[in-house]
Amino acid sequence: MIVQLVLGLFLFFIGSVPAMSSEKSLTLRTRHRLSGGSSQEKTEMVQSDKNWNPAQTAIIICDMWNQHWCQGATRRVSEMAPAMNEFIVLARDLGVLIIHAPSGCMAFYENHPARKNAQIAPLAEDFPRFMEKWCEKIDSEDQQQWPIDQSDGGCDDQPQCEQRQPWTHQIESIVIRNNDIISDDGREIWNVLQQHQIKNVVLAGVHLNMCVLGRPFGLRNLKQAGLDAVLCRDLTDTMYNSRKRPYVSHFEGTRRMIDYVEKFVCPTMVSTDFTGKPAFHFAVD
Repeated sequence: MIVQLVLGLFLFFIGSVPAMSSEKSLTLRTRHRLSGGSSQEKTEMVQSDKNWNPAQTAIIICDMWNQHWCQGATRRVSEMAPAMNEFIVLARDLGVLIIHAPSGCMAFYENHPARKNAQIAPLAEDFPRFMEKWCEKIDSEDQQQWPIDQSDGGCDDQPQCEQRQPWTHQIESIVIRNNDIISDDGREIWNVLQQHQIKNVVLAGVHLNMCVLGRPFGLRNLKQAGLDAVLCRDLTDTMYNSRKRPYVSHFEGTRRMIDYVEKFVCPTMVSTDFTGKPAFHFAVD
C-alpha cells in the first residue's frame, strides 16, 4: 500500500510538470567588428550568440567544384571538403536544409532528386529582383578599400595556372542527399528559402573575395534580402596571390578578407558549433 501511495504521488507530480519541448535548437557563437570607417582601421571585435530554429535555417555550399582552373585552389578545396561534409551531415541531422550551389554545373545534376527539389519549389511572390544577378557591393561597403589585390585572378602557384573552366560538378567528398537542394540560381534558391520558411542562412565554400560574397545567392544579396546571414569562416578560402598587395601569405590574405566581411557585410561563425571539434585549418597555414 505504501509503494502504491508513493507511486501515485510520483505520477501526480510528473503529470503536473509541463512537458519539455522536443524541438531542437541551434546556438551559434558569432563575431563581427565595429566598423570605424576605414577598412584598414583597427576595430573592436564583438561576440554574440544567435539562437536559431534549425527548421528555419539553411546552409549554402558555394562552388566547391571537383576541379578549379588554379591547381592550388583545387588542392585546398580537396583538403577542406571532408571537414565541410562532416559539418553539413551534423547540420542535416538537426533539421537544417542543405543547399548545394556548384555554379555552372546544373546539367550534371539534371536528373538528381535534389535538383528537382529546387525546380519544383513554388514560385515565391516576393522575389527580390536583385537576386537575379551578381552583386558587386552593398551600401555598407561604399568607398571602402578592398583588402587584397585579386586583379591577376588570385592564383598563388608559380607559374600561375591558365584560367579556364574545368569544373563539371561538386567535389564528390561532399555528399548530396535526395532531400537536399541543388541550384545556382538566385530565383530558385529564393523560392526554396520561402517554401521552407528559412530565416537564417550560413554560407560556406569558395571563394570569399569573389563568389561567396557576390553570387546571386551570395552573402551580400542574402543580407539585402533581410535574411540573417552568417559566414562560416573556417570553411572558406580566397583567390589571392601572395605576390600581390598587401604582400602577405595566402592565408593571411584570407583572414583579412574575413575581417572585411565582419566589418561591412555580416557576422561569422566556425563549424565547431555543429561538430564540437576545433575549427578547420589548412595543414600548411
